[in-house]
Order: sequence, then structure tokens, then C-alpha cells
Amino acid sequence: MQTNMPDKNIPELATIKLFAMGCHIQVNLNITRLSTQYSQMGIDQQVDFLTSDVQQRIVHWEQIFSRFDDSSELMRLNNHTNHWSEVSAELFEVLQRAIHFVSKTEGLVTPTLLKELLATGYQHSFETLPKISVPCVPITSSKASSSKISSNTSSNINLNTSTDLQDASITNCFKLNHANQQIGRIQLRQLADGQHQVYLPTGIALDLNGYVKGWCAMQLAKHISHIHDWKIPCLVDMGGDIAIGVPTEQIDKPITWGVAIAKPYLFDGEQVQDDEDVAILKLSSGAVATSGQDYRRWWHNGRWQYHLIHPHYSRPVSSDVLTATVLATDTLMAEVYAKYCVLLGVTEAMAWLNKHAIAALLIDINNKVLVTSAMHPNLVQANLITAIGA
Repeated sequence: MQTNMPDKNIPELATIKLFAMGCHIQVNLNITRLSTQYSQMGIDQQVDFLTSDVQQRIVHWEQIFSRFDDSSELMRLNNHTNHWSEVSAELFEVLQRAIHFVSKTEGLVTPTLLKELLATGYQHSFETLPKISVPCVPITSSKASSSKISSNTSSNINLNTSTDLQDASITNCFKLNHANQQIGRIQLRQLADGQHQVYLPTGIALDLNGYVKGWCAMQLAKHISHIHDWKIPCLVDMGGDIAIGVPTEQIDKPITWGVAIAKPYLFDGEQVQDDEDVAILKLSSGAVATSGQDYRRWWHNGRWQYHLIHPHYSRPVSSDVLTATVLATDTLMAEVYAKYCVLLGVTEAMAWLNKHAIAALLIDINNKVLVTSAMHPNLVQANLITAIGA
């Protein structure tokens, strides 16, 4: 996803750009009000201070959540199972929320899949994984990907197989019970002195990567708009997980941000992208996230692998959802629900989204765009969807 300002009266923006947590991070600050109170030099200095602050926070979070560093707090917890371990408030909160969403997603989105993810070759940061080019064929059946799309041509994504879809004979009841049995073995408690503790049973290993970027994006947005001296509107984009920061005391007119949903990657070794977008959204609060199978892919054991593991098969999911973009009140929730949609498949995902009045945009493996009723008020240029054959 890309961010811009669609209105003609474009506010003054300052931008912070970083690369961390395996993704590009961009923080857009609305400095329109500040420009009337401070000199440009003063603003630049404060942006530099804020940039340093953001960097320090991200380094701190990486030390907590990285699964590529055995000394991180998360990996220490994974390596010391079967007893109570003291953990930071940050790890406690993210794990608590991850557990909360297991039942909300029928056990399909769960933090207990580290071993399965490692088996796919995802043992190092994504940018270091092998992404060799192989002969590609048009998609003619179900599979999914991350966040972009092309018009009237088929996506050239080699998806290895075409028939290993979810087994319809596994009932929702069984799925949920199995997930609850697994996640229910993890215990969390907060002591009277404020200490946070987690009991992780032997045999369970946690991967919180699918939750952390969304959580961090929201934390940064809240810090900038609620706590920092400026308390200004902002938009935080962490690799496509986007959080809108709105000051508690709104001094200025509420700002509307434009977020462009780009076409999916056509994975033939490089990104195939033009200037057209699938849609442009308008957001003044909340969050948006995209998940799918088109981008975060790598080559391992003679086949393409990717990061969305189906918990019942312990391997990457097969789905007819290429990408899913979901709006929510916070970015962690948006990210979880976007993953859930990919894991469910088009028919079940659209039914679930509309039942719960969730704003979302799905792209299937035939490049068809599907939009929920709740998403329409957020569309700036709905004609783009029609133009690509929705």
C-alpha cells in the first residue's frame, strides 16, 4: 500500500523513513500547525529528535520480539518452557492479544506456528531469503498472496499445486476445539507488584511476527499524536500495516489521509508494477492492513514457500484469495483479520466480513476485486475497481 493526500488543500508534511523489522517504515507527520509556530530550522531539529526516538523504540521492540535473534526476549521464552517466566509488559500485551484472536478466527490465526514456519525455510530475515526466478504459469485455480493486482491478465505466480485446499470434512467445531486446546495450555498472569509472567508448555514455540508490526505501528501513532510534545496527526506505515494517529484534543480540522491499494506482485522474480492502483481509500482514524501470498515468498526445498501457515496442515495455505485488505480500529486487528480472510478463502471470507460489517477489499487469484458493503464509504476512486474487472 502507498500513502498520499488526495485533497487539493494538501497539508504540510514531514516524513521519517527507516528500514527495520524486515520492512520499510514511513512516518508522515502533519506539521501544518507547527509551521505557523516554529521556524523551519526548529521543525527540522524536532523531526530529527523524533526520528531518533522512533529508531530507539524500534530497536527496543526488536530486542523483545525478534525471532531471528536467540537473545531476544521472545526466543528466550521459547527456549525456557515448562515454567513461569517473567516477561516485559510489551510481550505480555501482544501475546495476550494474539491469544484473544485465536477463537475469533476459528483457530486459523494463531501464534503457535514457529516450528512450522521454520520448516518452510523462514529461519532468517525475509530480505535474505532466496528468491530465485523460475518459469511461471498463469494461475487457473486457488492460491493467495500479499497486496497488489493487475488488470485483465493472469498473475504469473507459480503456486506449486492447485488442489490442496482446506479439507471440508474438518468441521469448524473441531478446528476451534483443537486451537483452544493448544492455546489454552499457555498461561499468563500479572502479579500484585505489576510483574508479568508467562507459562509456556513444552512443545509450543511462539512466533509473534504477524502481530508485532501492526502493534508497533499503532504504538508509534499513539505516541506521536497523544504523548509527544507536538501531539500532531500522523500516519505510520510499517511495511503496509498502517495506523492513523489522531490527537486526543483535536485543535485543527480532522485530516483525511489517502491510502492507495497497489496492484499485487506478479512473482516472476521481480515486482511488475505500473502507476495504476486498485483503489484509493480515505481514512481519518483507525488502521488498515493487507495480507496475502504475492510478496512475502521465498524458494525452499524445490518449491515456493510463504508465511501464511495453515495450522491444520502445517504448511502454507492454499486459497483463492490473492490479497486481503482490511480496515479496523487498530492495526494488529486489521492484520489478523486480513490473514484470516486469506486462510478462509473468498466465499467464506466475504460472508464473514459482511456479516460483521467489516470494511475490506479482496483480490482473488483471477484478479477479480471484491469489496464489502462497509468499505464503500472509504473509497475515493471506486472507478479504479470497475476498470480492472470487479
